[in-house]
Amino acid sequence: MYLIEVIPLSRGIGKETLSYFSAGVIPEGSLVEVPLRKRFVNALVVSCRDARDAKAEIRSSDYSMKKVNEFKSERFLSEEFVNAAKAASEFFAASLGGVLNLLVPQGVLGGEREMFNPKDGLSADAAVFDRLVLQADDPERFANYRSLVREEFARKRSVFLCVPTASDVKRLTSELAKGIEEYTYPLYVSLSKKKMRLIWKATVENEHPVLIVATGLFLSLRRADIGAIILENESSRHYKLGFRPYLDIRTFAEFLAKEVRAKFIIGDTFLRTESIFRFRQGEFAEFAPLKFRFLSPSEGLVVDMTSYKKTAGGKFETISAELGALVKRSHALNQQLFILAARRGLASESVCGDCGQVVLCGRCRSPITLHVGRTDDRTSTNFFLCHRCGEKRNAEERCAACQSWKIWPLGVGLELVERELKRKFPAVKIFRIDKDKTPTAKKAALVAAAFFGSPGSILLGTEMALAYIDRKIDNTAVASLDSLFSLPDFRIHERILHLLLKIRSLTSGTFLVQTRLPGEKVPEYVVKGNLIDFYRDEIAGRERFRYPPFTTLIKISLQGTRVAVTREMEKLKTYFTSFETEIFAAFAEGSRGAFTMHALLRLPRGRWPNLDLLKKLLALPPQFRVEVEPESLL
Repeated sequence: MYLIEVIPLSRGIGKETLSYFSAGVIPEGSLVEVPLRKRFVNALVVSCRDARDAKAEIRSSDYSMKKVNEFKSERFLSEEFVNAAKAASEFFAASLGGVLNLLVPQGVLGGEREMFNPKDGLSADAAVFDRLVLQADDPERFANYRSLVREEFARKRSVFLCVPTASDVKRLTSELAKGIEEYTYPLYVSLSKKKMRLIWKATVENEHPVLIVATGLFLSLRRADIGAIILENESSRHYKLGFRPYLDIRTFAEFLAKEVRAKFIIGDTFLRTESIFRFRQGEFAEFAPLKFRFLSPSEGLVVDMTSYKKTAGGKFETISAELGALVKRSHALNQQLFILAARRGLASESVCGDCGQVVLCGRCRSPITLHVGRTDDRTSTNFFLCHRCGEKRNAEERCAACQSWKIWPLGVGLELVERELKRKFPAVKIFRIDKDKTPTAKKAALVAAAFFGSPGSILLGTEMALAYIDRKIDNTAVASLDSLFSLPDFRIHERILHLLLKIRSLTSGTFLVQTRLPGEKVPEYVVKGNLIDFYRDEIAGRERFRYPPFTTLIKISLQGTRVAVTREMEKLKTYFTSFETEIFAAFAEGSRGAFTMHALLRLPRGRWPNLDLLKKLLALPPQFRVEVEPESLL
């Protein structure tokens, strides 16, 4: 009889390891199924001892040990992968079991036992861990990736290309697989279980070096010959997972590359501010000379919309003369035009004209958005919709603060742009992609296909639409994005820059940006392709206000009633008295009107992980949400 210590691949267990009996020896790293409460869960074996050597421990145990239910795989996860997961669990103040559970795609568990057994005897030249950066436009980056794959294959080493989304997997596979189709394997979680297991098994068993194009959850795929891990589209927010344990795939991928001694390459049109800073500090080397001048064949134009109130007698205009001319020209020449509006609805928010009170959601207290609706008799009935919790109500209401009927819509939403385009250009066919019109990926893909099949048409959409544009477009325009600048988030300028760069990179003709904030430099930086000055401005602001990369931020959040949350957060401040802690209310309340507060801890660069602070964070009750290096402070 043997005593087996395992890490459950599950969240919310409460203990890092659990003990079970086994009739035979089970090697470390094996995958087993164990009984836990009233269910069975997958678990990773971390130790195996003869039960006779642990009699005292068994007798002193405060619970009755159960037997391992099923042995699944002898070599499921590599030692290097588990070590990287341990480093990630410390960095993100999470349990190792929770991290491992997150990093193993559930679709591969429960498959044939042999699919987990890799060929560890694959011969390959020794790889060396090195951190490299690649900042260039898409064609140049992809050309560098193709060269790297050829070089690694020649050294009998495989390449893992990590991308943020399934659409990126499909796009990059198409770009890089030419000539090596039989050695290229795409993987993403929306694949069917059957197909996912077939691809996983084929990837593991192929004795030739392979190119794996996959999302970060497939870094658990075990091959002994990985020579390079590429992190493409490094700035994407999709790498930061929005659920416990709030892991950042970018950080884990770097930990894993170090463990397996592989090259670690981050690539993007414009890297994150933190990454450029690390490069300038000598932590990364250049894979190729960094490009800080964004060169585009398109003609760039910024339109100052504040001038229209002067020329139109104070009238508010949604479509500038320049955008109107672009619509006419695109239609006349059978060119296609994409127009982005940052917000859905008619207006991004509504306010009381008498007291200035913003109209809020009744459940979560977020600013609510005005939309156009239809009744059965085809008359227009506007309604308010909360984009955070989904509350919907009739827009014919009084101000909650002063009972005034004078509710004014502010800002430019997608539906307002659509309404104005249809009024001014009735002959132009308009397609639309946003969460209201195309709630599923299938519907959005169908709309995109119809747009590409209709020369002279317009595709109108939010940022969501960009995932479905897989080719160059003649002309692009940004009808509105000013509302994004109002978000009190230290990353917002960088986010807007990446959004505009993405749109311009898709443009072969004219790229036009409308703005009512002529003092904001970001649109001008993109139009002029001036990335180095944006970085200088951004890094100076980050240093002045002590944001990353000059500090590590840890955000602790709590939801509940205002009285209870305020009381608990004051206790929390005392709990962390030896660390710099700021307590503040969230920008918007939680679901069902729950009051939310954040505690923000700032640690000087290089002071995290801190073992004393880590113990305190891990000891917090589960109702506290802990995020290390959060994407947003809202």
